[in-house]
Amino acid sequence: MKQSVWVLWIGSLAAMFLGSGWIATGGKIAFWLTLVAHLVEFFVNRTLFARAGGSMGHHFVQTMIYGIFHWQPIKEELDARPG
Repeated sequence: MKQSVWVLWIGSLAAMFLGSGWIATGGKIAFWLTLVAHLVEFFVNRTLFARAGGSMGHHFVQTMIYGIFHWQPIKEELDARPG
């Protein structure tokens, strides 16, 4: 599933730089919406990442690239732990 996010990132960048007209505009919109959505996801899930441990920088980069595909499995694992 994570590979699907790469399609979005690469597709939006290709549309921005190689496209023209509405294709370039659509690429810019997709790029910036994805970037902002992932940034919001990171800040909303900071406490989850702190509970999970590890480098906050790693969680930031992974969330900026993969979004929900990074933090959802972490949340499911932590929720499944007893206690």
